[in-house]
Amino acid sequence: MFYTVAIDHATPGNNIIIGGAQDNGSWFTNNTNVTSPWVHAHGGDGSYCAIADNRSSYYFSIQNCMRLVKATLDANGNTTAFARIDPIGGKGYQWMNPFALDPNNNNIMYLTDGKYLWRNNDLSAIPLLNTWDSISTNWVQFADSVPLANSVITALAVCKIPANRVYYGTDKKKIYRVDNANSGAPTPIDITSITSTALFPNNAYVSNIAVDPTDGNKLMVIFSNYNVYSIYYSVDGGTTWSKQGGNLEPAGNAGPSIRWASIMPVA
Repeated sequence: MFYTVAIDHATPGNNIIIGGAQDNGSWFTNNTNVTSPWVHAHGGDGSYCAIADNRSSYYFSIQNCMRLVKATLDANGNTTAFARIDPIGGKGYQWMNPFALDPNNNNIMYLTDGKYLWRNNDLSAIPLLNTWDSISTNWVQFADSVPLANSVITALAVCKIPANRVYYGTDKKKIYRVDNANSGAPTPIDITSITSTALFPNNAYVSNIAVDPTDGNKLMVIFSNYNVYSIYYSVDGGTTWSKQGGNLEPAGNAGPSIRWASIMPVA
């Protein structure tokens, strides 16, 4: 089973896909033939992964973010060089721990770590020396990312438009927005409390945040708990919210456990 998949967003039409698979590492394919074997690109329990624009680098992680790796692959998916890049001092990672590349600058990465958000300012400056140790190169830890005690970050999204905006959610219903996240350590805005807090389920788990790639003011938040209303939508950066479960949640909280959403612009 694949937990996550990733594609090269800068090169439409190529057939390259990578994915993190439960108990089976991370895999690569460049073939549309469904019977063609995939290539095993990285070990461990496959988790979040990413492809930098034009396939300049590949990123793989494993369970509990015990290892986050930057790598280059050849045309057939074989690793040509790598480096472990998770930050020294990182702890409290989730089992499937999110990270994300900045869609406007793939040399910036955001990574969650328990109650903290981290940013790497320049991934291109990390040499691929086939090393297995955590690093400190260009990592910055945001202070007070989750002011609420005994709460951790569980979901992460980075906007394309506007640039340098990050959203993240927690295991206790809170959702935060960070503007100008690409420099310094800006203070997060609690966008759960802007609207009526009664709208969101108490202490529910934010499993996913989906952002419209053409307008970062439009976002969808998913709570994965059973017996709660799961799908909420904002068109103004989290100032106001509306329920959007439709006929998935006709009774308000009797629908299925929703885990993930995406916003896909179409003609």
